[in-house]
Amino acid sequence: MPRRQAFGAAYFFSFFFNLFSLWWVGMVTPPGMVTAITIVAFYYTAVFMIFWKLHDIKPVYGFAAMPFLWTGLEYIRTLSELAFPWADLGYTQSYYLLILQIVSVVSVHGLTFILVAVNVLLLQTFRRALSPEKRLTAFFASAAIVAVVLAYGWVVMPPYPEEGDLEIALLQGSVPVEVKWQEGNADYSFQLYDSLTRSVTDTNVALFVWPETSAPTYLSHSRRHRQVIGRIAAASHAYHLVGALGGSLRDGEAIAHNSCYQFKPDGTLDCRYDKMRLVPFSERVPYQDHIPFLQKKFLRKYLSFIDNQGVQWWSDFYAGDSTVLFEIDGATYAVLICFETTFPEFVRQLILDGSHFIVGITNDTWFGRSVGIHMHARMFVTRAVENRCWFARSANSGLTFIVDGYGRIRSELDLYEGGVLTGKVGLLDEFSFFTRHGDIAGRLSLLLTLGLSGIIFIRWIYLKLSSRSFRRS
Repeated sequence: MPRRQAFGAAYFFSFFFNLFSLWWVGMVTPPGMVTAITIVAFYYTAVFMIFWKLHDIKPVYGFAAMPFLWTGLEYIRTLSELAFPWADLGYTQSYYLLILQIVSVVSVHGLTFILVAVNVLLLQTFRRALSPEKRLTAFFASAAIVAVVLAYGWVVMPPYPEEGDLEIALLQGSVPVEVKWQEGNADYSFQLYDSLTRSVTDTNVALFVWPETSAPTYLSHSRRHRQVIGRIAAASHAYHLVGALGGSLRDGEAIAHNSCYQFKPDGTLDCRYDKMRLVPFSERVPYQDHIPFLQKKFLRKYLSFIDNQGVQWWSDFYAGDSTVLFEIDGATYAVLICFETTFPEFVRQLILDGSHFIVGITNDTWFGRSVGIHMHARMFVTRAVENRCWFARSANSGLTFIVDGYGRIRSELDLYEGGVLTGKVGLLDEFSFFTRHGDIAGRLSLLLTLGLSGIIFIRWIYLKLSSRSFRRS
C-alpha cells in the first residue's frame, strides 16, 4: 500500500474512532470537540503508520510491536498540556472486576497491552498464511493469557467485602446547568445544599462532600458566600468540602481556577485546592500563555458569533501550582476534580504523598445522559483498583458512589437523583504494586515506541542517502 494511501486510511479510522468516542464533548463545547478529535486522531495515525512500516518490512515485526505501540500511544496521551487520556482500551474491562484486578499490578495501560496482545494472537488464528500449528499455538496462547488474568483476579479479590472506617456524606444536588449559572440563582444552590445537609441525621458523619462548582461563585472573592457555607458546616458539626471557582493574581493579572475548599466544623475556611489537570480546549487552551490568539478574550474581539449566537467556547482557566492534602479526624485525603481522574500517575502520586482515601468531585451535567458520564465513572473505579484505595465520588448529576480498592461499589445514587449518599470509606494501609512502582507497562511501551520511531526514521534517511549515491554512480 502506498504511503499516502496508508496515511489516509489510518487518519480516517483514527478520526472516526475518536468521533464515536468523544462526540459528547460537543455538548460542552462544539469547537473544543472538533479541535480535540482532530488533534488526538494524529496520535493514532502515527501508531498505525509505524505499524504499517514495520509490517511492510516483515509482517511479524508489525504484529509483535502493535501491543507496545498502542500502549505507548495511550501513555503519550497523559503527557504535556495536550494530554487527553480518554477512551483507553483498558477501561472497557472496568465492569468485569475479576479482569480489572490486574491493573493493581500493571495499571490500565498494562491491561490495554494485554487486550491488544490477545487480539493480535487471535488474529493470527485466522491468517491462512500461517501453518495450522502456528495458528493453533496463537489461539492457545491467547486463551492462556485470559486464564491467567482471570485466575489472578479470583485469587486476590476477597469474597467478603470489609467495612469502611470513616463516615462521609456525598451530596448530589442535580442542579441543571442553566439553573445553576443563571444570574441571581446562586442562593438557590446554597439553600439546596443546606437542605441536603440538614436531611442527614447521622451524627457520625465526619465529612460532607459537595460536587464540582456546586457553589456557583468565586469563593475566594465572596466573603458573604463563605459565611453562608461556614454556617452550614457549623450547624452540621462536620467538615465540608465544597467545589467552587477560585481566583488569584499572576504577574499582576487576575486569573481563574476550578477549585475546592474545605471548611472546618466550626465554620472557618481551612484550605483550598486549585485543579491542576485541565481539559484541553474545554477548560483552557494548551500553552495559552504562548498562544494568546486562541484565548476566548482575544477571539471575542473578532468572532462576534461567540457571544451573539451563544456558542460554548473554551474557558480560560489556569492550573493550580501544587496538590493539597486535606486533614480530617486523623486521616488525610486528596481531591480529584473531574478530568484529573483520567491520569493514573497523578492519582498514584497523591497516594504516595500520604492520602488515606481519595475524594472525587465532578459536574457531568454538561454531558446530559450520554455515555460520557458512564465512561468517566468507570475511570474513577479503575483508579481505585490500581491503588487498592477507597474512593468516594460526588457528582452533581451522578454517578455518585463509594467504591473500595477492589472496584466494588458499596452504595450509589441514581443518575440525576437529588439526594445524599452516606457511607463509610476505608483508610489505606498498604500500597499496591502499581502504587509502589508506577506505570511500568506505559513507560516501557513509550520507550519502545520512540525507539522504533527513531529506527524507522534512521532507516529512511539511510535509504534516501543510498539511493542518491546510487543515482550519482
